[in-house]
Order: sequence, then structure tokens, then C-alpha cells
Amino acid sequence: MQLNFQILLLSLVVYSENVRAAQLPQLNGVSPTPYHDWDFLMFSQRWPITSCAEWEDKKSGNTCVFPPDRTQWIVHGMWPTKNGTEGPLFCPSAIHFDPDLLDPMLDALKAQWTNVEANTKVYSFWKHEWDKHGTCSVDLPALNSIPSFFSKGLELNKQLNIADMLLQSKITPGTTGYTVDEIVDAIKAVTQHQPNIECIVESHTKQSMISEIRICLDKSFEVIDCVGSALTNCNKKKPIMYLDNVPDDAMSQIDYIDEYSEERYRESAYYMEFYKFVKFLIWFSM
Repeated sequence: MQLNFQILLLSLVVYSENVRAAQLPQLNGVSPTPYHDWDFLMFSQRWPITSCAEWEDKKSGNTCVFPPDRTQWIVHGMWPTKNGTEGPLFCPSAIHFDPDLLDPMLDALKAQWTNVEANTKVYSFWKHEWDKHGTCSVDLPALNSIPSFFSKGLELNKQLNIADMLLQSKITPGTTGYTVDEIVDAIKAVTQHQPNIECIVESHTKQSMISEIRICLDKSFEVIDCVGSALTNCNKKKPIMYLDNVPDDAMSQIDYIDEYSEERYRESAYYMEFYKFVKFLIWFSM
């Protein structure tokens, strides 16, 4: 019994360290793991005016870069997603971000996948998207490299033109507010599928401003319904503003996934794996 307990204790320590190491966002030369397991892509496009208002409010002195065409929605990201989760995120991958690989498409990225945050490094946004999401997509042949991942995002941005979809339903930027249902119906009229609508909220008036529209895709890049309990975070009781200019007093609350969610995701995965292993060892030592 004493020997079994010692084996159990040693196994717990070794396994704990191995699992925790697997949670780290940067690993060299690791073959695909369960973190690469996902069901669909969430293709998120954002409205640059609202993104700028959000960025300027984060810190005094923040400034924005806009795409050449301010009337078009820009790519935020293309996110492999497992049903019922926020991930996978930061998957172990032998493919590390190399900015030189983006040079052939740099002008297109600046126009369609714009880093709105002017006072950040030129490639920082794209590096973040690759490290956090692109590394988890490499098991899909169409997305198995940095150039293919970003070129596919640019292609989808043209194919799934949010501004045109909204315009077809007479939804345009300005001072007129729209309901969540009106925006959802405008997207569904074109795609025939349920989107995800994201807003930021003005802290004083609680006014919702449309921030992102996310369209879900299967692994063949066909549009499918976005599912889940939170298909929007917008205030359904008030009109949603589709801004045509950055407000001078933009005071927004950031209700998108916060900076700590990635840590929480890795911690929750760690404890779940640890719990399963403990149960196995208890059974084994009985």
C-alpha cells in the first residue's frame, strides 16, 4: 500500500509538470496534439470605426490606422473553434511566425486585415493572430502555412463582404440605430445562416455600437450556422449604432474576450487533464 502511494505521488508530480508544459503557447517541433482538434472556423470581421474608438479608449495617446477604404469591414481573425469552447488557442506548432512570408501580400493585408492600432509594431497584430489561432489550423491543408492562412483570410474578406450584405438591407453607417434582429436578418438574407454579432458598450449611456460580425464556416469553407448560447452581446433593448465617425468622447467597455481569458483557457484545460489522470491513478492503485 505504501509503495502504491509513493508511485501515485510520483506519477502525479511528473504528469502535472508534463501537462502544464503542454499548456505553454510556444513550443518547438511538437507534433499535433488534441489542441488542434476543432469543429469549425469562426471568421470575424470588424468595423474599423468602432475598433478605433475601442483602441483609443484603452489608453491615452493611442491612435489609429484606417484601411484605404473606410466603408469596408476588415478581417479580425479566422479562428478554429471546438463546439462549446473558446479554443483551441496557442497550439504547439513547428511553424513560427515569419513576417517575411507576408511581404508578397503586405499591401492587401494593410487594406483588408488592417492593424488599426497605430502605435504598435507593424506585424504585431498578424503575429498575434497566427500564434493564437493560425497555429491551431495547420491540420487543414488549405491553412497549413502562414501564407495560406492569411491569403485565405483575405479571400474570405472579399467573398463575405459585410458592408454589401448590410447595404442590401439598407443598413448604412450614420446616426440611425438598428436592432440586433435587423442586422442578423441582413446577414442571413445573403448567407442563409446565423451569424454572431458583437458590440462594445458606451460606459455612460450603455449604448451598443456594432463592433464585429462573425460568420461560421465548415472545413470546406462553406457557411454554416453559428451556434451557442451567446450569439450576440449587444443590448437587444436598444438600437445598435453603426458609426460613421469615431466619437470624440469614445468611452467604451471592452466586452470581447479579455487579456486573461487565454490564461484561464490553458488553466482550465490543465486542471481537467490533471483531474482525469488523478481519477485513473486512484483506480489503478486500489
